[in-house]
Formats: sequence, structure tokens, C-alpha cells
Amino acid sequence: MRIPKAIFPFISRSTFQCIERSSINHILCRNRYYSRDHHWIFLDSSTRLMSSGNNEVSAAKKATPDDASPTIFDKILSKEWSSDKVYEDDIAYAFRDINPQAPIHILVIPKKRDGLTMLSKAKKDQQNLLGHLMFVAQEIGKKECPKGFRVVINDGEQGCQSVYHLHLHVIGGRQLNWPPG
Repeated sequence: MRIPKAIFPFISRSTFQCIERSSINHILCRNRYYSRDHHWIFLDSSTRLMSSGNNEVSAAKKATPDDASPTIFDKILSKEWSSDKVYEDDIAYAFRDINPQAPIHILVIPKKRDGLTMLSKAKKDQQNLLGHLMFVAQEIGKKECPKGFRVVINDGEQGCQSVYHLHLHVIGGRQLNWPPG
């Protein structure tokens, strides 16, 4: 199905020629492109594009803290969905965010969720895991953002958490502002 060019003004003419509509939230395309405003961005190099928008508050309000259901991160870890991997060890996995809020925006996640859906649900026996995730985040931050970076953990609805699998955001590559919220 052809889509009128006016709907996607941020996509270049050559990119637009390869677009097919698969649903209201997804677009398939042969090449990898990013929009200038990050409203549409590829999930992976196999050409799946997803509308992400910038309304994390609305996404957080819709998200449910369910320990049992697989999250997008579980699908990435199982290789059901691909990601732009930055780091991996036996405990942690890090990849570039599909909706970057800065030039560098990397997510660090534990490979095993083990009930750790939010920071506020951390148990005493998860202290070493939390320390390891912070250590990985600072290693990535030093490498990717030598002039400085921020590590963010969103917790719960008012903390704007939209995926209930603990994750750390490593953000940088530009001058960040304060206060963040």
C-alpha cells in the first residue's frame, strides 16, 4: 500500500520510495534511516520501523508492572528482536535506545529479570547485581561520552517507567540540562 508523502515529511525521497505500510505503528523499509525528530525510528537493521513518539508519560501510565509477561527487553535478550549491542557479559546487556533522548542513549539491563522489574522492588540479594549494572553503566559512559554523562533509572508510573524490566539509561553526547524533570 502506498502512503502519501505528506504523512512522513521527515523521510527523504529515496527512503520514502521503499516504504510499505504494515500497521498504524509499524513501517517496513529496505534501508536504515532515522527521523530528525525521532518520532519514527528503526528497531533493527532488518528494517523494522516503529512509531515511538516522545510521550513517555503516556506510555508509563499505560504500562503495567507485571512480573510474568515478557517485556521488549526479554524479547531482545532472547534474540526474538534485534538490538544495537554495545556491551554484554554474563550478567548485563547494553544496547542503544530506539528512541534516543540525546546523541548517546544506551540502556543497560540485567540478563535475568528475577522479579527486578523496578528499582524499588530490589531485594537484598540483588545488591551485587545493582552494583554491577552501575559499574557497566559508568564504563559505557566513560567510553561513549568522555565529556560527561548521566545515568537515569525510572521507577514506577510517576517516575515515567514504561518497561517493567529494570534498566539504566546512560545519556550524553551533548550538554545536559538541570533539573531533568
